[in-house]
Amino acid sequence: MESAKTAPVDNQGRSAAASSKKRGAGIRAWLVIDSSGRPKLEEFEKHRIMRLTGLPARDLRILDPLLSYPSRILARERAIVVNLEHIKAIITATEVLLLNSKDPLVAPFVRDLQSRISSMCCSSPPPEVTSNALSFYRENCKC
Repeated sequence: MESAKTAPVDNQGRSAAASSKKRGAGIRAWLVIDSSGRPKLEEFEKHRIMRLTGLPARDLRILDPLLSYPSRILARERAIVVNLEHIKAIITATEVLLLNSKDPLVAPFVRDLQSRISSMCCSSPPPEVTSNALSFYRENCKC
């Protein structure tokens, strides 16, 4: 009689392979550009993005590269969600979070955004960051 091989199991009864798959789900690398224009690459889980931005999961779906959504800008109470061709971003009052930041088609946008934020940082702040960010996208998108 052959003995059945069993996979290691975690403390919640899942196999180690299933457990590691579950942990990796929803974690993405985001380029975070702060209010002074300084970029940093960070990894966030979907739920952490939801807590930071106040966005519901349905709004984050338009940024999913596996799903096909038309170009769209969603204005919410605490953030703006942008899905325009290769630009996938979340804009808050204090920072911009960008997906696909290593994409060569996104790089010129990132440089321009950083220089605009840096120049805004040195001048007097606009009355409302979110309305300025929305008009920036409207002026500079060639969709």
